This record gives sequence, structure tokens and C-alpha cells, in this order.
Amino acid sequence: MTRVKYVVILLSSLSFFLTGCWDNGEVQEINYLSAFGIDFHDGEYYIYAQMLDYESISGPEGMPSSQPPIWVGKGRGKTLAEATKKLYTTSQQKLSWSQVTALVLSESMLKHERISDVIDKSNRTEDISYTKWVYGTKENIEELFTSTPFVGMSPLRTILHAPMLNYSQNSFIHPLQYVDFLANYREKAATVVLPSLAITTSNWTEGMKEHPILEIDGAFMLKDTENKGWLKLDDILGIRWLKGSATRATLLVGPMDDPVGLVRLVSPHSVIGFEPTKDGVKYRLKIKAIGKVVNMYKQVPIDEFKKMATDIFKKELIGTFRKTTPKHGDPYQLSLILYQRNPKLWNKLQKEGKSVTAESLDESDIQVDIDLRLWGARKHP
Repeated sequence: MTRVKYVVILLSSLSFFLTGCWDNGEVQEINYLSAFGIDFHDGEYYIYAQMLDYESISGPEGMPSSQPPIWVGKGRGKTLAEATKKLYTTSQQKLSWSQVTALVLSESMLKHERISDVIDKSNRTEDISYTKWVYGTKENIEELFTSTPFVGMSPLRTILHAPMLNYSQNSFIHPLQYVDFLANYREKAATVVLPSLAITTSNWTEGMKEHPILEIDGAFMLKDTENKGWLKLDDILGIRWLKGSATRATLLVGPMDDPVGLVRLVSPHSVIGFEPTKDGVKYRLKIKAIGKVVNMYKQVPIDEFKKMATDIFKKELIGTFRKTTPKHGDPYQLSLILYQRNPKLWNKLQKEGKSVTAESLDESDIQVDIDLRLWGARKHP
């Protein structure tokens, strides 16, 4: 091969690889979306797109010096495609979905045909990540997206975009990624526990004025591709104890109006078993957790304190079961476990409507072992 031919072939090869970048625009010519939400009412879809000023967010220390602006775009149409097209029509630059970290669905979107449409469109958009967080909501999505965090805090560090930061400190409902949403939504024996996003003004003030901030106020349960209903946070506290080692939550020991102490529970480990009965199936829960006493308000023997903590732990678990079973929800995934281990039995009981019933779990079927290893501050009256 002559030297000239070698150079020609080399240049041709390089030009082949360069063609892959031709469709990419310059960074300053692209608007990067950070979250999108979908609502449906009056026969039309509404799509909301949140856009952040990434330049102002990226300060010298990685934190903004002032509150960065939050932009929200809106498009509506008879179909999702039409609503998205309206969004594109008014966009001044190209819109990129590659930085989207959250998807919010209104309650009216939690119908099978509409969720299927969202899944179809989302999967066809190749630059939307499968690891984005998914939420349901009863509130106005535009207001959720314009809710500002604390001054000096990046909007990307809120519950909407980074929910594990909050969950790892005080666990309630485990955040849900889109890939896990898909897996459970399509699995006939599983229940999707979809965190519900809301705005609260109850806890924080700014200059003595109430400051609206995001919170998880409950969850929707989706099973067999149907929305089985919404439950507030206090009704489903037991969910957190079956979510594995990431769980870290406090338990008030004793009556609410006259507590004995406060214990922090971490790294719960659970084992679920089952036993067929003549009326269906009986489930057994065994849970171990490490407990750290944060405070004691009354002087009680350790064994008594541990028993009181264990009883409250059990009540949270059975309380959640009794709240969700009438709605045909199964947040402990008991039906899924039965299906995975004994599909023949599951099919039989499912046809009879007995895979999970109100009689499938009693408080006596729950075994809890709290290992109180460390002791914090002790306060005597």
C-alpha cells in the first residue's frame, strides 16, 4: 500500500466517526430538562417540563449563591404526542431529555391506558434514563415543579431529584426508580407502591413566613395495572421495615401523649414464609433490626423498654396490612413471594381470590427481634 493510499484510508475512517457527532448541537444551543410531569383532565393531556439554570447552580463550591430560577414549560393536547409537540413549538432552542431525573404522574394518569401510553412514549425517547425517580401526586404539577428549596441549596438536591438523601436519614416510603416501576407494574403478582409528592408549609419558615417545601405524604398502590387507591403516610408506616438495610427510622416508644423513649432502628432484615391452609394461605414475617436508643423520658427496665418497642413495631406492620388489604393492595409483596416460590398454589388461590386476604396475616404471625446495642442520652424525670 502506498503512503498516499494509507493517508486517504485514514482520513476516511476519521470522517466516519465524526459523522456520529453531526446531530449534536452546541451546549449553549440546548435546553436541558430536569423533570417532567403529566396530567389529564377535560379530555386533554397536559405535559409539564421543568428546566433549571445549570450555570447558576454550578457555583464555585458546586452550590448556587442565590436562588436559581426554575422554568416550567407546558403543552397540552388530545394525545401525549400532541401535548409534547406543543411544548416543542414554543421552545426557543432544542430540548434535551438526557438530564431528566424525575417523572411525576397526576392521579388521573394512573389508569392503565394512560400509563401504557406514558411507558410507550418514554421508552421510544432513547435519551430518557430508566433510573429516573417516579412519583404520583394529587396536587398541581406546575406548583410542585416551581417549589423552591432553601436558599443556597441546589434544586437538584430536593426530594424530587435526589430522594435517597432524605430517605437515608428518616425512612418512610422507599423512593421508586422507573425501572423498578416497570418491573412491578408488569408483574401480575406484584404491587407498585408509588410515592406521592406534595407541598407542605407546616414545617419551615423564611423570615417568619411559611415556606412551601416538597414532601412525601403517602403512596398510591397499583396492582394488576389498576390504581388500588391512595393511603396517607401514617397508614403505611409498616412498609419501611421490609425495605432492607437502607432503612433508618425512629420509633416513639410508649403512648403518643406520654412516651417512654425514642429509639432509632437501622438495617432491618426480614424473612417472609408461608403455609397453605384449608382457607388459603398463612404468611409469617420474621424481622431483625438494630436499635439505638436516642432518648429515654422515663426510667424503665431495659427488657420492658425493648418489649414496648417490639409491640409498637408489630402494630405498625399489622396496621399497614389491615389498611391496605381491603383495598386489594399488597405492599409487603406477599402475593409475589408466593408466586415466585409456588406458582401452582398461587394460581389456584388467585382464581379463588385468596392469595392475600384479611386472614392471611395476624399479629401473632409476626416475629420481631430488636437488638438494642447502643445507648444514647438518658433523661430521667
